[in-house]
Amino acid sequence: ASGGLGLHLASQLLENGYFVLLHYFKQKEVLNDFIKKYPNQTLLVPCDFREEKNIIAMKEFIESEGITIHHLINNAAIDHVSNLKEKTEESFLEVFRINTLAPFHLMKYFGPSINTYGGSIINISSDNAIDRYDEVTLEYDLSKIGLNHLTKIFANIYPNAKVNAICFGWLDTKMNKIPEDIKKEIQFVPFDIATKKVMEYLKTRETGKIEIVR
Repeated sequence: ASGGLGLHLASQLLENGYFVLLHYFKQKEVLNDFIKKYPNQTLLVPCDFREEKNIIAMKEFIESEGITIHHLINNAAIDHVSNLKEKTEESFLEVFRINTLAPFHLMKYFGPSINTYGGSIINISSDNAIDRYDEVTLEYDLSKIGLNHLTKIFANIYPNAKVNAICFGWLDTKMNKIPEDIKKEIQFVPFDIATKKVMEYLKTRETGKIEIVR
């Protein structure tokens, strides 16, 4: 929740009365305004998603606070932009740990509760996983293909939950290390439109859907 789309989503969810678990890894200070403005609607949840044991510990912490998860938005992601010669086994594993394995673990451990309450799991994916074929974002693109596949699988595993993926086009986040002059030529998906789409999926009755939003 400490940057990009997650920050916008947290704001919108809190404005709409949701109790929001604000996940962060390092940038805790970004979330201070939320804590002050919505002291009874928030809980800070630190976690390094690179290891399964950390996600298990996070779940135990949430449960110790007496909180039950009804909805899950898998939004955390990283990229590794480079040419083919610079890509390595570790660059693939680094991206997959966050973009594919972490959502897998989160759906595995929080899914049973969400399924019980008929809640939603929303995976934030990318249109790169649909019809974009760029060398420089290869790790990211494959990780999102995996996330889309997980979406279909978990939609079958949790029949009472609504498990869907939204494949956004370009979002202007810090992950995009693009010069400002080039940014002017890119048609970004506005954050307000992206946020509205996610909010729609919190109330949808559909499941197993993968939607492209550009």
